[in-house]
Amino acid sequence: MASELRALGYDFTEEVGQTGVVALLKNGDGPTVMIRSDMDGLPVKEKTGLPCASTKRQNVIHACGHDLHITALVGTARQLMNREGKWSGTLVLIYQPAEEPVGGAKAMIEDGLYRRFPKPDHALALNVASGIPLGKIVVRSKTAYSGADTVDIIVHGITGHGAARHRSIDPVLVGSQIVVSLQSNVSRTLNPEGRQSIRGS
Repeated sequence: MASELRALGYDFTEEVGQTGVVALLKNGDGPTVMIRSDMDGLPVKEKTGLPCASTKRQNVIHACGHDLHITALVGTARQLMNREGKWSGTLVLIYQPAEEPVGGAKAMIEDGLYRRFPKPDHALALNVASGIPLGKIVVRSKTAYSGADTVDIIVHGITGHGAARHRSIDPVLVGSQIVVSLQSNVSRTLNPEGRQSIRGS
């Protein structure tokens, strides 16, 4: 990403939040707009055999559209640089690492993203979706594709002898039932965005 931005003539900073990249383009008075893309690879071995397949020794693959996301942001950077006469303001481009394990955005913020660089008036996140027809752009004003919430459930058990399991409470069994129930009756039925699911719940 750094080499692409350098070729386009952007001012940029590497290693923000370890491996994040932030690029700036100041173009007169106007709002500050941040456009973000994720760029982390997933820990999966690539077996596609395609010319663009990962050549890393460890398991690395752009299997969640991240290669397309960074390509879209490079294209956006190029188009906005070439059209400076048609807009004014400050452009902040964010190449965010570690989206999948959730920590990338947090690491960049803790590394001074909003202190070291202009704080945005508007923030946009680029993403792709296979269910959207080719050539169509969808804009949402609220959260999309975000699932970073976690919950801890503590199950307390009572130990017992293997010959008298009816006198014990096995936390592993109870925990397993909780997982199966949540996966079958909640996550596979309820839409996390509150809209009606396929099953009509």
